[in-house]
Amino acid sequence: MQSSQDRHSGYFHLCPALEERPNEVMDQDLLIDRLIELASQSSIVHHIPGRIRLKVKLAALFRARDLDISELVNRFAGILDARANAAARSIIISYDTATIAPTIWERMVDGKDDPSKKESIRRELVRLARPVK
Repeated sequence: MQSSQDRHSGYFHLCPALEERPNEVMDQDLLIDRLIELASQSSIVHHIPGRIRLKVKLAALFRARDLDISELVNRFAGILDARANAAARSIIISYDTATIAPTIWERMVDGKDDPSKKESIRRELVRLARPVK
């Protein structure tokens, strides 16, 4: 269920089912795989260095149902804020350009058909990954 603050802002977790299982933490490798998959099923709506808005394909929302977008802040260095609006099928990520190169987002969105790009992106995300607490 959305809080009044979430209803006011229009943003909420991509997957409300995670709220029912707050003690479960997604494995880092699985999180990276899901993030790459989600990005490959998205298009860039707006991007300025430090902030990107992605439009997610409807089918990708279902596949990413166990991905808590707001958790990206805790799991990756350089991600400052991450919000999902499932009704609009959009994700907004604010990031530190000194830590994350702005080009990674284009490579993630465009890399769906190129295994070498996926592996390069995976290595970069592993480098940015923070240990799970």
